[in-house]
This record gives sequence, structure tokens and C-alpha cells, in this order.
Amino acid sequence: MDTKQTHKAHRVRKAGASAKKKQQKTKNAEKNNPKAFAMQSAQRADRMARRKAELDEKKFHVPMADRTPKVAPPIVVAVAGPPQSGKSTLIKSLVRRYTKHTLSEIRGPVTVVSGKHQRLTFMECSNDISAMTDLAKVADLVILTIDASFGFEMETFEFLNLLQTHGMPKVMGVLTHLDGFKDNKRLKVVKKNFKHRFWTEVYDGAKLFYLSGVENGRYLDREILNLSRFVSIVKLRPLAWRSTHPYMLADRVQDLTDPEVLAANPKANRTVALYGYLRGTHMKGHDRVHIPGAGDYQLDQTEKLADPCPIPDKERKRLDERHKLIYAPMSEVNGVMYDKDAVYIDIRKNAHEEKAEEGEGERMLSELQKVDTISDRLASQQFSLFSGAKPVTADSVRRPAMFDEAVDGQDDGDSDSDADSDADLSDSTVDGQESRAISLNDGSDSEDDILQRVGASDSDDSNNDDDNASDSQSTARLAPIHTGVKRVNLMELVYGTAEDGSLASSVDTDDRIKPVSAGGEIDESNLRKFFITNPGDSDDEEGSADEEEGDAGDFEDLEAGSGSEDEKSGSGSDDGASGSDDDESEEEENEFGLPADKMKKLKNKFDRVYDSDDEDGEKKDFYQQQKDVLQKYVDDTRTEMDELATINYRWAGEYVKVVIEDMPYEFMQGLDPTLPIVLGGISNEEGLSLITLRIKRHRWYPKILKTGDPIVVSVGWRRFQTIPTYFMNDRIKNRMLKYTPEHLHCSAAIYSPYIQPGTGFCAYYMKRAHNFGVAATGTVLENSQAIDVVKKIKLTGLPEKIHKHTAYIKRMFNTSLEVAKFEGAAIKTVSGIRGQVKKAFGNNGVFRATFEDRIKASDIVFLRAFHTIPIKKFYNPITSLLSVTYMRTIAEIRRSKNLAVPNKKDSHYKPIERVVKRFNPVRVPKALEAELPFKSKTKQVKTNNPARAVVLDKEDKRVADLLGQINLLHKDKTKKRREKVQKQKDAYAVKRRAEEAEADARRQKKRKTFFRREGQNQKTPNVAKD
Repeated sequence: MDTKQTHKAHRVRKAGASAKKKQQKTKNAEKNNPKAFAMQSAQRADRMARRKAELDEKKFHVPMADRTPKVAPPIVVAVAGPPQSGKSTLIKSLVRRYTKHTLSEIRGPVTVVSGKHQRLTFMECSNDISAMTDLAKVADLVILTIDASFGFEMETFEFLNLLQTHGMPKVMGVLTHLDGFKDNKRLKVVKKNFKHRFWTEVYDGAKLFYLSGVENGRYLDREILNLSRFVSIVKLRPLAWRSTHPYMLADRVQDLTDPEVLAANPKANRTVALYGYLRGTHMKGHDRVHIPGAGDYQLDQTEKLADPCPIPDKERKRLDERHKLIYAPMSEVNGVMYDKDAVYIDIRKNAHEEKAEEGEGERMLSELQKVDTISDRLASQQFSLFSGAKPVTADSVRRPAMFDEAVDGQDDGDSDSDADSDADLSDSTVDGQESRAISLNDGSDSEDDILQRVGASDSDDSNNDDDNASDSQSTARLAPIHTGVKRVNLMELVYGTAEDGSLASSVDTDDRIKPVSAGGEIDESNLRKFFITNPGDSDDEEGSADEEEGDAGDFEDLEAGSGSEDEKSGSGSDDGASGSDDDESEEEENEFGLPADKMKKLKNKFDRVYDSDDEDGEKKDFYQQQKDVLQKYVDDTRTEMDELATINYRWAGEYVKVVIEDMPYEFMQGLDPTLPIVLGGISNEEGLSLITLRIKRHRWYPKILKTGDPIVVSVGWRRFQTIPTYFMNDRIKNRMLKYTPEHLHCSAAIYSPYIQPGTGFCAYYMKRAHNFGVAATGTVLENSQAIDVVKKIKLTGLPEKIHKHTAYIKRMFNTSLEVAKFEGAAIKTVSGIRGQVKKAFGNNGVFRATFEDRIKASDIVFLRAFHTIPIKKFYNPITSLLSVTYMRTIAEIRRSKNLAVPNKKDSHYKPIERVVKRFNPVRVPKALEAELPFKSKTKQVKTNNPARAVVLDKEDKRVADLLGQINLLHKDKTKKRREKVQKQKDAYAVKRRAEEAEADARRQKKRKTFFRREGQNQKTPNVAKD
């Protein structure tokens, strides 16, 4: 059957996803023709080109060197916002998203692994301006939580202002409590309003995320996933202050103070260890640091520890390291914490497990946690040598000390006297090992004696090369510990047996120094690394020196055509000194007679100077060139610092342990994990000086600032209280201001440690009296030892005697010494006559002055001068982590003691009464007037129309009299009419008052009757019921 096969015709989709996809492809097909849709207007093309160029220029920033280390420390993410806005819930949700771990409570920094090469440290910012200030200085990324049901609050704006003054990091916003809006239209309007208000405060286009609700104590997983992705890919701009200063956000604090010291004195200074990631730049072992809220301290020890939360791209050798995705020691995350001092194991049980029986391991750990001191255990022990004998205790046993064999022959009295004297024998070690001391107190063993013997044995064992010898030696030294009455030879215990020759020689030379037994020669190359300034430390420096020599001399040899043989011989001698004869034969000589390596260096230098970028590829613009120069500088510095790795430096990105001694006990007693503990380096910022600031009162602070009121200034790492003096410069002098201007910048002089010019600062008052706490912001201008601020002063006086152009002035000065200080000063009267101070007249302050004209006895003479105001040198660090002591303002002191403002009568404003003075006419003598020119003579003006008297005739007089009589009659009639109308009004008023009184009486009587009847009606039903 040969029927032809037919196919179904293809039907083009006219609706659905395929049709939309097809339309999207062909939508702009007709507009893709560049010739048909070219720019028709040249003017518009110019505007578009200018606009594109402006947009490109806005993308550029001042190039900054990126000093981020190879292994970057975790990014500090500060979560800030008002109370009950969802900060803790947000951190718990993000931690759950990154680590699958649920935190019950947020206390202190929480470090998590967020990616293959990134870690994040979350820190919740408490509602305290001190905590907000400290966290704003170290935060790399800020997440602001905003309660959508309430709106923006002052805490949000305060934290934004603190961020702007201390270096603006990246800021993101999170809108919470959106589940309260049931209307979608209303919710859309609220989101739009919050977004634009947030852009106004931060910048246009700032990210604002919306969290719609809470499920199981966390935000929705999809919304948290979206937020976490943006947090992980955020690009951070390096800040100048942080990249040039080392700092550390402590995520763990430990008290290393001896328990016996605390038992004897609970308020003794503590030895505190701070743990955290080092950020910024490198830190030396004994740098000076500042802890905001605690003060300045000297580092006693800086030690690098293993990273507790390593990035996952490193090679893993242990299985348990795979799960180290979170590190939050203050938030009580279950796990084991390893440290050089101890191993910390958390075996706390939940509420439902408290009644469960403990296992063997848990019982052992519980017993280990209940540790008593050795001296307490020894003091409580007693034993009897014979039955019925008195028990022997630790206090009754006296063990004399022996220093050598000669001491054994002495009697007990001598040994006791030797034991009573304190002898400290230090065991000095080499290569950074700690020195241990043994103290003898009354011949009795204490905890320190036993522990120090063990420590001494351990150190000696570590320094011995022979293991068997070290074991026997440690056994011999530890034997006296287990004996109760055997004498101890301290010389043998500390310095070893007499068989050791090196130790015996050390005893002969010095009983306090233990020499190093060098098995071989000291490696000079390793020793040379500790001296940075030594020339020839590395091959690179030698090469650079050769290159400099080549630059100086080789080009001269090329031009002169001589000296090639000298260069050849010199290079050959160098190679011979190194012992490489083959290298000398391999060096190729050229027409100039220079070695091949030196010619290669010269060629590379010539190419760098004269070659263009077109040969390498795309030509770089100026902006990119500057970025490359900065990056090359950073790379070279990093390479040089890597060569100095053996020096006691701690580099940024390392997890370090910092030990500080003599820390006040209030630091540990009032330790709050929710407050940030920042440790910042201040190597060159310790000296006190006068600082000039440019300051402006914040536009939201309701009151102006007054000179002399103590204010808290946060600048750099410090927060301190000082007394500012505000002034304004008029290009000649600095004039003091009693109050800051309303909407202008002014200058301020304070007394504080050195601050780098250009550093931003903010100021606030210690006692919060208004809704908005930030009082002022500004910038540091300069550091100086003296600032001349002057205040205007006006001295007034009265004339005592007047002699033509000379007058004697009184009541301006009190002594002739004051007059001598102002000799030659300019004075002036109220009427504007200028003068000058000449000489003192007498000792009562009267002086002679000359004027440009004769003054009057009623004139007031005043002298305008400027008085230098001393800057108050007051510097009080704010110790918010310790006991806070601060200076109060005068107004606060008056309010606390109920004191009234002093009332000075001289300071009251009095009404101004100006008496009009009448001056006599000026009389010019006729002789003088005759000599004056015509222009200055007195002139008598003659008019052509003199005043004439009016004389009425008989008819006009009769008409005037008649009009006067008519007017008189009209006035009399009007007066009588007014009097009659007034009498009628008075009579009507009397009648109305009588009628009103009668009506009131009727109403009163009617009201009484009504209420009497109503009262009777209310009583009648009650009687019927009874």
C-alpha cells in the first residue's frame, strides 16, 4: 500500500512561557540597527557623553593601600539597634544559617566560618553610648535593625553619627516586625518610606532587607539566606586609621592571678589574659596599648596561639577540626577549648539532666574542677609517728635549707637563721624560656616551693640532650619532695649534680646565672636576623647595593670606555670568595666588559624607565597607575616583613594571647561579656599636649555648648573627659566664644594626648539629659604646646582734670604698675574723640592722656584690649569598664545641692535713660566773622512776602459773629441731647436689673420645689418595699 505519509503541521505558540520567550527575543529587533537609530542631535550627544563621563568619575575614590594580610582575620559584623528590635534573634538566625548550631544566648563575640576564605565575627551592640562608641571603631560591617512597627529611633541615628566620625564602614539595614502589617498596600508604602529615609541617612542605594516574621525563635530561612549571601560578598573599603594601628577585639578574658594572692587581698591588681584576632598592622611584644574604658597599659607578654576557628581551605590533619565552624567562648558553646595554660571542658547539664547519674569521666572532671591549693591540703593533713603521740601537722614541721655540703656541718641554730632570711635563686634560661625562682620562708615548704621544683626539673630536662641522664637527674631532684624530714640541698636541686661540668662551672662563676652549653658554633646568619639595620642581611640587599654601585659607576665607564677590566677583576674576586669557579666561567661578557647579571639588571631598569605600557598590553590610566604604585609598595613591605618573621612581632590575622599585669580588680569584678573589649595600639600617642579641633554642634542636639563645661570626647581609641575652650579665628587673633554658634563651625582647644591631624571625633555629655546624645562632631586640626586664645576686655574711666587736649583720667586703673603696662594704648571717648595713654600720675591709678580735641567732664573714656585666656589642662580618661569618676558641670552641682544661681546686682540690665542735652547756640565773634570767607559767614535770609496782619471790615465782622453764635447754639443742643439719652439708658438699665432679679428668684423657687418633689418620690417606693 503506497499511501504517502503525512506530518502534522507545526503550530506556533501564541500564549504561555514559550510565546513570551519568543516575544522577548524579537522585541527590540528593529531597534538594534545602529544606523537607523543613531543620535540625531549633536547637542544631545554631547550631553550624554558628559553625563557618562561624570558617572565614570563618581566611581573613582582616592586610592588606598590594601594592607589586608594573607590570612585575613574575621570580618567584624556589628548588629546595632534599639532595644527589642530583633538583634539577638538576627544573630541566632545567621549563626544557625552558617553553622547549623543554635545559640541559647548571645554573650560577646561569636566567630563563624561563612565561606571557603572568609570568617565573620558577630557582636551585638548594647544600648549604651560607650559600647556603641567602642564598637563603631572596630566594626567592618554594620547591620542596623529597625522596628517597622515603631519607626526610626534615636539609637539608630546616634550610632550612624558615631560611625561617620570614626570611619564609615559598610552599613546594611534590616526591617523587622513586618508581620504586624496585615494590609499589603500599607506594607508596601511603609517599606518605601523606610527605604528612602534610610537612604537619606546612609547613601542612595544602601541595602535594606525585610524580615517578615519569626518561626521557632528564628527569622524565615529564605530571608536569612538572602541576607547571608549579601553579607558574604560585601566588599570592604580599608580605613586609614585601622590600617595603621594594631587593634584587637577580645573574644575571651581570663584572670591569671595567683589564687593565694586573691585570698590574701581580694582587691589586689590582677594579671589578665586577653584572647582575640589581631587586626590592622603588626604589634610588638611589649607595646603600649589602650583599652577604651580601662586606660593605658604595657603589654607583658604577646603570644601566638592556634587558630580556634580556622578557615576551611587549610589542610586538615584531624577529624574533629572539620566541625570547628563556630567559636564563641563567652556564649558558652559546648566543646573543648585548648590553651597553653589549661584545657577547658564544659560538662554543664541541662535542667532535665540534673537528676541523671554522672558517668566516670564526668565525675573525674567534676573533681578536677574542685581544686584546692596545695598549701590548704597540706595544712589540713596530720599524722602520728607513734601510737598515742601528738599528731604532726605541716605547721609543726621545720625543714632547714642546705646550699652546699658545708652547710650540713652547721648546727640547727645556724640553719634556722639561714632559713629565716629570704633567698631567691633564679634559673635563667635561654631562647625566650621563662625564669623560675625558689623562695624560702621559715624553712617550710609551701605550694610555690613544690611547684617551682617541678618547674625547675622540667626546664632542666628540656635543656638536656641525653634522655637517660635527664630522667635520672629529675628523679634525684624530685626525691626530696616525697620525704618529710630529709634536708634539701638547694645547690644540687637548682644547678644539678657535680658531675655536670657546665653546671659546676656556673656555680663557681655566678650563683644566679646558668650558661648555655653550646654543642657547636653559633650560627651567625640566624643571629644576624635579629639586627635589622645590619647591612648585608639578605641577598636582596646585596643585590640592591650592587645595583646602586652600577648606577653610579657603570654608566660612567660606558661613556668613558674604561674601567671594564677593574669591574671584571672585582666580579671575579667576589665569585672566588664565594668559592664558585664554575659561575665565573659561565658569566658571559659583552662589548662593555660587564657581567651578564649586571647587564640584565641595567637592561631591566632601562625598560622600566623608557618603555611604554603599550608593549605589555592595554595602556593604564593615571588612576590605575596610582593603585599599582600603592599595591607594589604594600607588596614590597610585606616581603621585607616576612623576612623578619623570627623577631618578636605579632602579625595581623593571627590569633594571639595578650597578658597584661597590674590590671585593676574592678575590670574582672564588673566584667560584662555583652560590652566590647577593644585593645588598640598607641605607640606614639602618649604625650599630652594642646589639641586644636574644628567642632560643630549637632543639629539635633537641643542646647548650645558652653565654654568651661566638661564634655566627653571620643577620638582615636580613647574616650576622655576634658574642658574645651571655644574660639573663632578672625585672621588676626583667636577670640574666645562663651557659647558655640548655632549653625556654624568654630574651633576648640582641649588638653589630651597626641592625635593624628585629620582624625574625626565626636563629643557627648556624661549624663544623658536629652533624647539625642551626640552633642558635637568635628575634626582634629593640629597638636601644639601653646594656643593663644584672647578675650575682649573694656576698661572705663572718667576725666579728673581737663587742659585743652590733655586730660587726667581716673577709675580706669588701680596702680601705677597697671598704667605702665598700658602705656601707648589707644583710648576713646563715647563721643568719638580718640586719644592715647601717656604716663601715670601718682600711685592711685590716675594717668595723663592726650586727645585730638578737648573733651568734656561728662565724657566717659574707655580702653578696648584683649586678655589671653589660659587653656584648662584637664584630662580624665573615662573608665566605664572600671569605677567611673567624672567631673560634673556647675549646673549639675547646683541642682544636686539645691543651690540658687548667684545674683549679682552689677550684672543686671538696667533701663537706659538718655537725657536730651540742649547745647547753647554757637556764637562767633564779630572780629573772627569778618575774617571768615563769605561761605562760612552767618547769613540773614530776607523774604519778599513778610507776614501781614488781617483787618476785617464791618460786614465781614458781622458775618463771623453770626457764624460763631450758630455754632455755639448747635453745640449746646447736641450736649443736651446726649445728656437726655444717657439718662434714658441709665433708667432702662435699672429696670432690666430689677426684672432679672425677679426672674432669678422665680427660677430658684421653682427649682427647689421640683427637687423637693423628686426626693419625696424616690423615698416612697423604698417605704412600700419595707
